[in-house]
Amino acid sequence: MSSRTRLTFHIALPTKPTKLTIQITDPRSTTANNLALATWGSSEIFANQLQLLPVPDFTATGPGTEIFPILELGAGTGLVGLSAAAIWCQRVCLTDLGPIVPNLEANVQVNADMLAGFGGSAVCGVLDWDVPDARILECGGANDGMMGRARVILAADTVYSEEHPALLTKAVMARLERGERARLVMCHPLRIGYLDHIRDLWARLEEAGLVCVLEGRESLDQSWEEDTPYEWCVWRWREELWQQQRV
Repeated sequence: MSSRTRLTFHIALPTKPTKLTIQITDPRSTTANNLALATWGSSEIFANQLQLLPVPDFTATGPGTEIFPILELGAGTGLVGLSAAAIWCQRVCLTDLGPIVPNLEANVQVNADMLAGFGGSAVCGVLDWDVPDARILECGGANDGMMGRARVILAADTVYSEEHPALLTKAVMARLERGERARLVMCHPLRIGYLDHIRDLWARLEEAGLVCVLEGRESLDQSWEEDTPYEWCVWRWREELWQQQRV
């Protein structure tokens, strides 16, 4: 897999005169599931794609509601979630396994002023996909912790073993708001060794009641030295499911 420990990422913002600059603290000494922590190629693809997607409807989310605006699953270094917070001017909760979270907290802190300038903010905490209903504990100690569901869930390069499709689907079912405005947005590499896992994930999401409404493919620039295509996709609940909530 292509990855980088590069410490500064510039995310294009066509609607604004300057680029979004995300600072990532050096994560090379951190490992989880025998993988060194780095920023994967799908995260850069995903972060740059966000500003081209339809802006989600964040009405009735945040403080005073039961719905958190944005939740990132398997956040890694947090590049995608931090970009979403700035681009969509919202609060994001970055989650991953326990060993990863201290680095996430560092990245939240180093980018806090930048996010505030864009009207966004971020918190972080541990979320085990095997027990996705558990309280997400924030390292920052904020009292508006992510305990319920989210309007938007983000996931970048989170399927690379046969166990992941079932676990990711379980986490999405537990945390995605049940409503017409909810969205699941994902990005993953289309490598031959993982295609069966991706097909399995799509089948599980469709069986659970989600439908893909937008998708596309992008490639990394030449500096990454790989030609693997990356697929991004946007999902929502099937209409009959959220209409049932109104009955």
